[in-house]
Amino acid sequence: MRTIDWLLQEDNPPVRYLTLKHLLRKPETDPELTRAKSRLMQYKVTQGILKHGDRFWGDDDKAYKKYTGKYWQVIFLGQFLADGTDPRIAAGISTILGQDEWMLRLPVKDGAQCLTANVLAGLTRLGYGEHPVVQREREALAQRVVHDGGIDCGIMGYSLLPYCYMAQPKLLLCFSQVPPESRTPAMKSAIKLLVKRLLEREVFVYVPGNRTDWQKVVARCPGRGGLPPGQAVKQWMSDQRDAFLLKRGLGDPKPKQGWLKFGFPLHYNSDVLEAMCALAESGTPMSATLERPLQVIESKTTPEGRWIMENSLNGKMWVDVETLGRPSKWLTYYALRVLSHFGRAPLPDGGGSVPRAELPARASGPHRARAARKTPARRSAR
Repeated sequence: MRTIDWLLQEDNPPVRYLTLKHLLRKPETDPELTRAKSRLMQYKVTQGILKHGDRFWGDDDKAYKKYTGKYWQVIFLGQFLADGTDPRIAAGISTILGQDEWMLRLPVKDGAQCLTANVLAGLTRLGYGEHPVVQREREALAQRVVHDGGIDCGIMGYSLLPYCYMAQPKLLLCFSQVPPESRTPAMKSAIKLLVKRLLEREVFVYVPGNRTDWQKVVARCPGRGGLPPGQAVKQWMSDQRDAFLLKRGLGDPKPKQGWLKFGFPLHYNSDVLEAMCALAESGTPMSATLERPLQVIESKTTPEGRWIMENSLNGKMWVDVETLGRPSKWLTYYALRVLSHFGRAPLPDGGGSVPRAELPARASGPHRARAARKTPARRSAR
């Protein structure tokens, strides 16, 4: 079966709709696209989540619980293109947007920018992008990113990096959902900054080469009780990092191994495919810097022109999404959309399989062949 026909099967209404709209470029007035849109809520995963609505919408104490709290359901339902006006969803959203002290006001707190961006993106996909609360929080998030010169997270105090790399695709997707003509100056600046940060590291080549030795220093952190009076752990770590960087530096950057395993949906971390989706959504044009991540995506194509689910939240969500280790319609759609955006995936006449791409020899790039090999995920290095 041709890849495009496989994506158009009725068992995954959102992928069918997205394929018609973005890969086959059907106009909004096309009857087939209209029918596909009307069936989005029939997606079995969406229906499975909503069956548990009474267990998460009203539970504020567990709103952030991975991956069953109500904020995670906003993220997932948005990604599955659910109808935000459906009473089962709208009632839950009203409990979030209607709070006097909205629990999503997280940009002012350390470590919350990835979750904030994910939930704001979910609310936008569900049709609440123009809600005053969403607009306010999105603007606050953009202003913070610009002010900090990147994503400043509390955990970065234990890293050699000055800002978080893992969450950059999340924030870029969040801001890119706003139409260009409606973006504020802060959003435009944030998008420009996030794109620049991703491109300057070839998207996924950002792990400090000296990270292993630095982790040994972190392991020696004495804790509050072992420090001299008046010295905080944060200051001890800052002093140690300054001394380490002065003596050793960051080292040659290495690929983020966990980003080489594709999955959908994802959590606070990202992968090469999602990062490239974010760049495509932001309108980033093709450049030599993107050659390496595009080759990673192409290298994972099966002979049938499909992509395998290598990373999964199955068993942690209310409902499983596809099957780990099997071809994924979600990943295949997103891979084809990325490759199409960057001029790498011709689909003549809505045609068949995308041919398997071979990586160039090592002479074409010192890390490319190694980056394409399957490697186990390692502990996160922000």
